[in-house]
Amino acid sequence: MKHIYRIIGVVVVLVVLAAALIYFLNEKGVLKGSVSEWVTNVKTDVINIYEHTKGMINDLIKSDNPITDSIKLP
Repeated sequence: MKHIYRIIGVVVVLVVLAAALIYFLNEKGVLKGSVSEWVTNVKTDVINIYEHTKGMINDLIKSDNPITDSIKLP
């Protein structure tokens, strides 16, 4: 079992390093065409997800009744 966790950890580290490399290559202008567009779209999506989540958490913090305010009733 220990070896399986080690393999999973190595794969996760390699994926994160590959993603960071692709991101930085795109920022330097090395990547062109559809790959560059895809990386830019993923970056924009991640930033939007972060901003919307941050806004939702701030709205829940300011609410008096966060559970009932977050449920949309018909």
